[in-house]
Amino acid sequence: MSSDIPRILVIDDEATVLDLLQAVLAEFGYAVSVAKTGAEGIERYAAEEVDLVLVDLGLPGMDGLEVIRQLKKQAEDAKAIAMTGTASIESAVQAIKAGAVDFLSKPLDLEHLKIVLRRALEKKRQHERVRELEFQAAAGESFEGLIGTSPAMQSVFNMMRRVAATSATVLIRGESGTGKELVARAIHALAFSTPKPFFTIDCASIPANLMETELFGHERGAFTDAKEQKRGMLELADGGTLFLDEIGLMPLDLQAKLLNVFETLQFRRVGGTRQLKVSVRFLVATNEDLEEAVREGRFREDLYYRLNVVPIHLPPLRERGEDILLLGEHYLKVYTSLHELPGRRLADDARALLLSYPWQGNVRELRNVIERAVLMTDSPVIRAEDLAIDRRSRRRNQEAPGMLSIDERGRLTVAVFPAQGISLEEVEKQLIQEALRHAGGNITRAATLLSTSRDVMRYRIAKYGLDRKS
Repeated sequence: MSSDIPRILVIDDEATVLDLLQAVLAEFGYAVSVAKTGAEGIERYAAEEVDLVLVDLGLPGMDGLEVIRQLKKQAEDAKAIAMTGTASIESAVQAIKAGAVDFLSKPLDLEHLKIVLRRALEKKRQHERVRELEFQAAAGESFEGLIGTSPAMQSVFNMMRRVAATSATVLIRGESGTGKELVARAIHALAFSTPKPFFTIDCASIPANLMETELFGHERGAFTDAKEQKRGMLELADGGTLFLDEIGLMPLDLQAKLLNVFETLQFRRVGGTRQLKVSVRFLVATNEDLEEAVREGRFREDLYYRLNVVPIHLPPLRERGEDILLLGEHYLKVYTSLHELPGRRLADDARALLLSYPWQGNVRELRNVIERAVLMTDSPVIRAEDLAIDRRSRRRNQEAPGMLSIDERGRLTVAVFPAQGISLEEVEKQLIQEALRHAGGNITRAATLLSTSRDVMRYRIAKYGLDRKS
């Protein structure tokens, strides 16, 4: 929390509501700030240390839904509670989709208000506690909150150190759940010695027709609903960093305008004539195959080359070897501490299963699996059966005659043998299938991974009836 006494910002255009809430919230023991418009509320939120926002949905001009969206852009952990005098399920759903943590109907029930405030503030405390614990990884195993000792991650860390000191645009590539936003935030933290703004635009979640105003802002009267001037993410991020997530999904017409901003650091608001200049560091991320998108005409080639000057590739979790166990142990500490439970440790069969599982959801999936195991297991030892891993993937592991794990140096780190034993042919079959998976079905690359020839690999694939694409 920002202080011992939580500060609540109330945004409402009705003076009687503001007066009532100021008195009631002070009686509840909270510090209070008030604002009569959405724009004023957003400015107050940026200027003050606010823990929770109560916002009326029926504000004139910028309505409450837009205020919530703007607050979430300022700070991803912003906590807002929507209020409305025309309560409906549709209003509640819209507010939650915009990012509200709860919903209140007017006239306010003060006892219910007290409960909702406590619940929302507890969520904020919990979120802050998780973030605090996330950064308490063992010395030597973390870098700016990112955990990993594998050569692949050490290479990522070295690249981050190099690019942080420059103004270069960085393209962060990797599968969903690998931690691309964490890398962006770490580069931002390394680049600035004092706090600077960090804003995110998620190109996957913003409708194409709204993305231009999100990025550039708009002037009053630029279109039918533009009742007041709005600053876009470029202006809000001035002096700091703008992170463009899933840039491969940005509309083509906007890509050309973005390229011009990269080159000149100048732009105009939608409906505006004045050229504005900003000082912004751009970080971008994608899990798209941008080269294929360029070939298919979905992504501009000139923008691709402008972005691809300094690429950072985040490896999928399945290719990070012992990092899987480091992360598993780390999240055990995080969630046992967070939920105030006794310490846990991973049994050998659980460790083997974590190492052999493909982790399609990467670190995000691993974190969820460990948290569930912590909550659902009373024993101090977490075994393989306690890990709620996708049944189909787990069944494949259970049906396989054995499980192998090999580190980046080619050393066997885990071998799980079934009671009936395992044939060398079965081991060879598993290794070839795994090499094909890592090579994306490319026989030549798979052969290189196993230090053999393409012809030998083709023979073995035919012999075992393997599927190159699985």
